[in-house]
Amino acid sequence: MKAVIFSCSIKDKKNSETQAWCELVAKRMKMQSIECPVVNLKDFDHEASTGPDLLHEEMAKAYHANFIIIAGPVNFNQPSFFLRNLAKRFVYAHQQAKIKDIDIFENKLFEICIMQGCFSKYLQDGTEIPDVYNGGPTRTMKALMPHPPALQYIQPTQPPLHVSFSGATDRRGPTRKNLHTDTGTLKDIDLMIGRFKQTHSKKKWSILNPEQPTFGLGTWMKCFKSTEANAFGRGYTLSKDNLTEENVSKHIKWINDNIENTLHRAQIWVAMKERCVKNDFHDGADMYFDEQFRLGQKGMVKTGEMIFGDEYILRWKKGSFRIQRPGNYRPNNY
Repeated sequence: MKAVIFSCSIKDKKNSETQAWCELVAKRMKMQSIECPVVNLKDFDHEASTGPDLLHEEMAKAYHANFIIIAGPVNFNQPSFFLRNLAKRFVYAHQQAKIKDIDIFENKLFEICIMQGCFSKYLQDGTEIPDVYNGGPTRTMKALMPHPPALQYIQPTQPPLHVSFSGATDRRGPTRKNLHTDTGTLKDIDLMIGRFKQTHSKKKWSILNPEQPTFGLGTWMKCFKSTEANAFGRGYTLSKDNLTEENVSKHIKWINDNIENTLHRAQIWVAMKERCVKNDFHDGADMYFDEQFRLGQKGMVKTGEMIFGDEYILRWKKGSFRIQRPGNYRPNNY
């Protein structure tokens, strides 16, 4: 049996909670004689690329895998753009495979793991109520992927597979540095591996040898190949080599014209603001900050819309971008 993990954090490997979890999974897979490479999407930065689709070549590792794990964080209550754009690849491949009349995911099982920060809710008397993950981002990701029976997931857990990391507002969870000692995380990983092995061995496969697809690697790769200019999120961001005022202006216009979801735009603004800061491009960072802050202003209930006496209380419109979220301030390392 073989597995592959797609690590979908916009942080560099050494700073990524997602990558720490993926490497821990790969290590525990190896302990059970399961080969499990990790594909880190930040290594390819497809969204900012202008040349060949280098991430495309990595999809060959999924061809050889019986178990495909997709792991990544939520930003502003939405899966990261790396997660969402990876899902587009699987949807596109499924659509191309239907044209060829093949079941492209015939011998594969899937799982999704969401990374988030711990947080708590409070009663009126100040009593802390630790919040339980309700699976919203997991459901969002599964809705973006091809739907069953096109692909199949291992038996789900309740709550769905996730890690709640220590954060600025709640320090209960593990960090990337001590994740390997966290008993809850280790238990969840081993349960996931056990369910994969159990499902794989007990499933009544429709093919003679479930270890190998009934079609070749070349066919698989063609199904994942797109010639569309902005396929799979290309253009969402700019590379460090393309950071000029002219390019930033064009990029901001393109995002505002093509990305409707406010929270998805917010993810891009905060990522690009940090990329500009990281590369000492102050003017660009300022331009992205303006877009980020304007989104927050649009989401606020204005003083004139409030009941008299509530004008000093921050209120937000439903579904809006909230400027007080930790993701606005936490270093994202993009």
